[in-house]
Amino acid sequence: MTTHSTLVSALYRTEHRRQRGHARRLVGNAATAEDVVQQAFANILGRAAQVPLEPSAAYLARAVRNLALNHLRDARRRAAVEVEGADLEALADLSPSPEMVALYRAELRRLLQAIAALPERRRQAFVLSRIEGLSHDQTAARMGVSRNTVITHIVLAMAELDRRL
Repeated sequence: MTTHSTLVSALYRTEHRRQRGHARRLVGNAATAEDVVQQAFANILGRAAQVPLEPSAAYLARAVRNLALNHLRDARRRAAVEVEGADLEALADLSPSPEMVALYRAELRRLLQAIAALPERRRQAFVLSRIEGLSHDQTAARMGVSRNTVITHIVLAMAELDRRL
């Protein structure tokens, strides 16, 4: 194994999980985030002559961010092209099919069950903030806790919901 690939391998072991989380926050999808991070590492390996001798976590973070933003931009372009090229009559009927309604209802049931399974205070913070639309300060006032506690509850709730769904 060359020195560059050894360094990239070590960087992968230390940074992969963190960069995947960073990419997920940007693209909103775990599978796409994994693809973005893998592409960043592949690019660094493939460009050994052009990248710094010791690729750093900061260099990797910038590469992941750029690839994630490129993905989002490309997705918007594809969506715009698909809408422009779509049959406008097909777009006129926006009601979901019975199969889609059944799928949506099943997904909603899963989500509601996952929310109901959250610990009480975590669930309360999540529902007040994310479902009822209260600000963190308003949620904190209603719950009688600090703003930071509300944020912690929401972050933990979202992580748990992500694991369950």
